[in-house]
Amino acid sequence: MKTIQILAQFHSPTEFAKPGDFVAHLTRMWTVIDALAQKDTRLEEWYLQADTEDEARLYPVFEGPRVQSIAALAVLSPRHKGEGGFAKVFGIWNGHADASGATISLAVDTGLLPEEIEIDIPAQSEHGAAVGFGDLSAMAEFVAVVVNTYRPLYVSVGPREYFYKQVFADRPGVGWMLYLPGIITTQQVPEARMLIPMPERGKNQTGTLIVSVTDAVFSIDNPVHVEVANRIDIRLVDQDLLPRYADL
Repeated sequence: MKTIQILAQFHSPTEFAKPGDFVAHLTRMWTVIDALAQKDTRLEEWYLQADTEDEARLYPVFEGPRVQSIAALAVLSPRHKGEGGFAKVFGIWNGHADASGATISLAVDTGLLPEEIEIDIPAQSEHGAAVGFGDLSAMAEFVAVVVNTYRPLYVSVGPREYFYKQVFADRPGVGWMLYLPGIITTQQVPEARMLIPMPERGKNQTGTLIVSVTDAVFSIDNPVHVEVANRIDIRLVDQDLLPRYADL
């Protein structure tokens, strides 16, 4: 079963939450969780990651829509007690130990550095499951949810292994898709197979989703997919459109 990594870095507004406010971060994350569940039934239930599967199942993350479980909060708060404004990282798991397994990692309270959400999910549904994320439209819709939720500096979508194939190690890579804030045109990046406008709710376009492959899920084993993504990477840098991690 193929998996896809969705990685977004962002800066939360200073008034969003006090350091260690896991209620605020989980409440915001619920929008992403709900969008995942609507696309794929395997992504409906989530547990705090732990040393063993049995231990993890003791700590469901949510008891209902936007309702964090008492069990999860009882673990997170003591675990990070006394850390104040230092960076905090925690992960959750969808309870599947096979190829249907999915994880989400959230890094918060990172100071001047960007905060981060990393989502690793199956690319295709099993027989009888929901539609999943094995097509362009489903993934683009999900990226729009991530954009509306976190107002990210970028969102990259593709197999984790593309990092070792991308042209620039110090910048996000296109992979299957890359969201960047700002309007990007075909004239600027003619190598892109599709450019999808990303508006804020009720507003004009504020960002663009750059797509390298439109007829399949991006595969690191397909040299054509990698070549197209690499050419887009290069074009974005030539146009000064692809930021360095150090500048985010």
